[in-house]
Amino acid sequence: MNCFVRFSIQSILIGLNTLKIFCCPDVCSCFGGKVDCYGKGLHSVPEDIDEDPHTMLLAYNKITGLKTLSFFKYPNLKHLELHNNLIFTIHHQAFQNLNNLTHLDLSSNQLMVLRPEVFQPLSSLTTLNLGNNRIVWLPGNVLESLTNLRVLHLHTNALTSLRVEILYTLPSLVELRLDGNPWACTCQIQYLLFWMIEHSEKIYEKQQILCGVPKYLNQYPMLQIEPRSFDHCQDFFTLYEYLYFLLIGIALFTASILLCLLTGMTVVFYNRQLLQVQHRPHTYKRKAVRKQEDVTNGNHLPVC
Repeated sequence: MNCFVRFSIQSILIGLNTLKIFCCPDVCSCFGGKVDCYGKGLHSVPEDIDEDPHTMLLAYNKITGLKTLSFFKYPNLKHLELHNNLIFTIHHQAFQNLNNLTHLDLSSNQLMVLRPEVFQPLSSLTTLNLGNNRIVWLPGNVLESLTNLRVLHLHTNALTSLRVEILYTLPSLVELRLDGNPWACTCQIQYLLFWMIEHSEKIYEKQQILCGVPKYLNQYPMLQIEPRSFDHCQDFFTLYEYLYFLLIGIALFTASILLCLLTGMTVVFYNRQLLQVQHRPHTYKRKAVRKQEDVTNGNHLPVC
């Protein structure tokens, strides 16, 4: 009897788990912790998934943005594919609660700028693909929390420079793609180039990392630039130094104009007050003149 009861309970539990598998969007398929929504015309991340999957395939859809807490219900998610969508914005809390995520593919979207804290919750991430977007700039601390990251793809974007501090915060990095960007091979690129030379074994598609500017280096392989070509750069200010001195110059120029205006207003006011004093009418009082005969000296007797 006990065996029969135990078998019945197990059968019920298995049945419930089986039913739970089918609690997913109608256009998707869910089985064994894998949610497959490839090319289903979705415009947003599905929210009607009851199970906690380890893999979610959302590529080749029409998703335009990731809102706050988009994946909060799936803390055990490890593999997430979002490539070939229309994503142009990611809320800085979109990836909250994804502490176990190891693979994230955001390639072939419309991303231009990434907020510094967007990847902060992804402490277990090992692979990040941002290739084939429109990224023009990466904040210096955007990847600092990804200490376990091994693969980083930044190819085919609009990057002209990259702060080398970003790469120094990735101690586990073994694969990096930077090809397909219009790199500005000027003095500002020297530190990135030195890092690439030192860690050449980590760089993939080396021959496709080409200069975009200046014009005489257009389509020239960046890794073929001699380090001594940057010897003259110490005589020039960096971009940040130029901006710093430019701002100081503008501030001093503005202050001098204000000082001149204040001085001019003070002089004009003083001159007006001086003119008013000079043209003010004066009233003169005539002194009373006493005739000598009208003066009577005391203690003198009249003359007979």
